Amino acid sequence: MKSTKVKIKLLRFVWSAIPWLMVALIVAFIVTMGSRIKEKKAHLEEAKKATIKQEVPAVRIITLTLTPRRLVDKINLPAQIDPYEEVWVKTEVPGQVIEVLVKEGQMVKKGQVLMKLDDRDYRTRLARIEANYKLAKLNHERTKTLVKKKIAAPTKLDEIEAQLKDLTAQLNEATVALSRTSITTPLSSLLNEISAKMGDYIGVGDPVAQILEIDTVKVTVGVPESDVVAIFDLNEADIIIEALGKRRVKGNKIFLSRKPRTLSRLFDLELSVPNPDGRILPGMFARVELVKHVYEDAVALPLYAIITQEDERFVFIEKEGRVEKRRVTLGTLIGWQAHITSGLKAGERVVVVGHRLLDNGQAVKVIKNVSNPSEILKS
Repeated sequence: MKSTKVKIKLLRFVWSAIPWLMVALIVAFIVTMGSRIKEKKAHLEEAKKATIKQEVPAVRIITLTLTPRRLVDKINLPAQIDPYEEVWVKTEVPGQVIEVLVKEGQMVKKGQVLMKLDDRDYRTRLARIEANYKLAKLNHERTKTLVKKKIAAPTKLDEIEAQLKDLTAQLNEATVALSRTSITTPLSSLLNEISAKMGDYIGVGDPVAQILEIDTVKVTVGVPESDVVAIFDLNEADIIIEALGKRRVKGNKIFLSRKPRTLSRLFDLELSVPNPDGRILPGMFARVELVKHVYEDAVALPLYAIITQEDERFVFIEKEGRVEKRRVTLGTLIGWQAHITSGLKAGERVVVVGHRLLDNGQAVKVIKNVSNPSEILKS
């Protein structure tokens, strides 16, 4: 009886375990088949790609051989031209203009008389002071003799000496005032404008003539805040003047403002430009090229040759009739070119036309290879 009961229990256990065993077998079968299907699919995909590469004709491309060269990072900014010096000659004494000795537009020399004022009142005053001065000087000599002989008191001599000093000061003042009736230029340059005409009565401080120094002109350019540090040590710059047929001249640094003007956040950079022929005129507009950085032996590519997908940037390199996908790192963007800091080296041939149709390892046919991107336009 005991052995029969054991057998019955064993049969019941086996019978109850059969469903779980079947489930385990089914799961194992599904996993095994899934793995085999995935593996088979991968083989089929590779075979399909290989077949496509063999069947698709080679893509016609143009390549660029990378050659190290000098790369200049610069900015081009608008500027204005001003005279190196601009001076308004002003009167120092009042009077009526009786003679104008110069004409607008002529060159004048330092100290040259521009115009004369009526000096009759000044001459009369000077003559009166001179007469009083001579009389005071005679009185001084006479009194000095009398004091020595103890006929006159020393205090009398002191009064006459004080009077003599006062008249000396008046004499000097009258002489200077008379000289100022001849209005002269403080520097040698161009007489641009005469604002006082014959017969005009002018007061002290009235402007009568404008003098412009244009043998050398001053070019002022506003540099953005983002670029000012890059040109801090700049000593010269190229200047293009549109009005003179895009004439290109060199400008030497005079001054870089340490404070931006108003809310524009532009820092004024002043450059001096020689102007011996006088053709560069104040008021003309110009463009200034400021060099921020120079890269020697740099590798650069046209921007259109670089493919961007999400955060990845890459190009295709041609080797023996096939292409290789290559990731690159970009540096400074200079116009339509990108400075490549890593991923490429000199001598490699980068696909610059037809690269949008390529895949890694694809067969290609090079129809042209250039060493300069400008040659592509001649294709």
